[in-house]
Amino acid sequence: MVDVVDKKTRSRMMSGIRSENTKPEIVSRKALHHLGYRFRLGSRIGKIKPDIVLSKYKVAIFTHGCYWHQHKGCKLAYSDRSYSKEWLKKFSDNKARDESVTNQLLDKGWRVVILWECVTRKEDIFIKKISQLDKWIKNNKKDYIEFG
Repeated sequence: MVDVVDKKTRSRMMSGIRSENTKPEIVSRKALHHLGYRFRLGSRIGKIKPDIVLSKYKVAIFTHGCYWHQHKGCKLAYSDRSYSKEWLKKFSDNKARDESVTNQLLDKGWRVVILWECVTRKEDIFIKKISQLDKWIKNNKKDYIEFG
């Protein structure tokens, strides 16, 4: 499939896509801060840099974009049949890296949370999920959970 915009326009559009401080990340951080959690931005666990690190609880939180991380069953994770092999490889690599990072953190004794972008879009759903996350952080012994 031929792109509908020229290379210069496509480049400008793609450069506007953030990898840090995205709207879902900011909304999540504000909600956690409101609940009394304190964290520093840019914290690392070894070479891994989660979006949010709650050191006191040994919890690493990743806020994943549904499209870029291909959230299974989510309407935001659409894929076009005409995607090139490079795009399909990009999605596959993202998923493999996510799994590897999660396993590395679990091996180090950290608990891991995946907070999907779609959850942050509707306020009523997001409030419920953040409440569940708060309970999970404080009470649950599970090592891994997804909210999506």
